Amino acid sequence: MSGSTVIGSPGGIILEEELLEGFGGFPNQLFLISVGQDKYAANNATLPDGQSVNGLACFPSADDATSYMGILAGLSGEIVSKSFEDARQIAIGKPVLSCLFLFVDGRIVDVHWVR
Repeated sequence: MSGSTVIGSPGGIILEEELLEGFGGFPNQLFLISVGQDKYAANNATLPDGQSVNGLACFPSADDATSYMGILAGLSGEIVSKSFEDARQIAIGKPVLSCLFLFVDGRIVDVHWVR
């Protein structure tokens, strides 16, 4: 897919404990940013305990995915719709990923662990 960019080391995010699970869980239908060749946008975040984790970037709407691409200048790709279980299987299939991150308005509001 032309026009896609893979960012080798995306900027880190500090997770605030009170924001986790604040969205009430993941919706059944998610949006991911496909950057081609079975690769999807992911991010690194630092948990409140200082642990650094990598997660698949998931969005409840295509608009949230578009906003995320705008925040991370240089990230481009195709916004694709996946079921929660499909997104979970994608993360499980990528050994470097520990979880799914649910982004709303550019912030992580929930985390689903796969490892």
